[in-house]
Amino acid sequence: MTALVIDIGNTSTSVGYYRNGRVSGTGRCASRFKTPAEVLPLISAKPVERVVIASVVPALNARWKKACKAAGLPAPLFVHHTLKLGVAIDYPKPENIGADRLANAAAAARLLGMPSVVCDFGTALTFDIIDARRGYIGGIICPGLPLMFDYLAEKTALLPHVAPSKTKAVVGRNTRQAMQIGARLGYRGMVREILTSLKADFGVKKLPVCCTGGYAGWIFKDWDVEATVDTKLTLKGLGLIGELNG
Repeated sequence: MTALVIDIGNTSTSVGYYRNGRVSGTGRCASRFKTPAEVLPLISAKPVERVVIASVVPALNARWKKACKAAGLPAPLFVHHTLKLGVAIDYPKPENIGADRLANAAAAARLLGMPSVVCDFGTALTFDIIDARRGYIGGIICPGLPLMFDYLAEKTALLPHVAPSKTKAVVGRNTRQAMQIGARLGYRGMVREILTSLKADFGVKKLPVCCTGGYAGWIFKDWDVEATVDTKLTLKGLGLIGELNG
């Protein structure tokens, strides 16, 4: 089965083609496109048997459904908690779990085993926790790097708007560098503390961790925290869900 997999985020959308556990032909576009023509090149590059979508912006679902129809694609399967996910859900209100987080849990259970943790570095930084016996049990949500930089620029008079960039310095020699260092080291400290607490909670010394999202590589490059970085994890999870619900 070849499936078109689409991960609709608050700002941007990731698109790829899933087959036999692998994702290829990936691309990105704005989630809030104006006409289907803007995304047709991305979603009609290959013939597919299925379309699987994770959306955290329900208001955009009809727009993407219309684009799929315009491309002559099958009606999309929108991911939700009642589908077969390949992992149990032990959560008080499962309908409140984001579709992207369900896809991450499905991928982690299959590819990492259980227990395991997925860190998704997007607009928000989320941790999805998969327990060996109970399956998906919940997570942790933190402000993402974009929110950190946006907030500093918006709420202060003199700090500029910056984006993540590489730096090995520990002390900033100018404002921009100081903000970059604060974000990188501060985020690493937060991630390390959360993972340390999760290991203690599980009572294990080692805990499989997979990191995905646009800023995962920036945070984990040349770092001593053991983790797998897979920017296609969510799309792989969507493909797996498509297989399970064929």
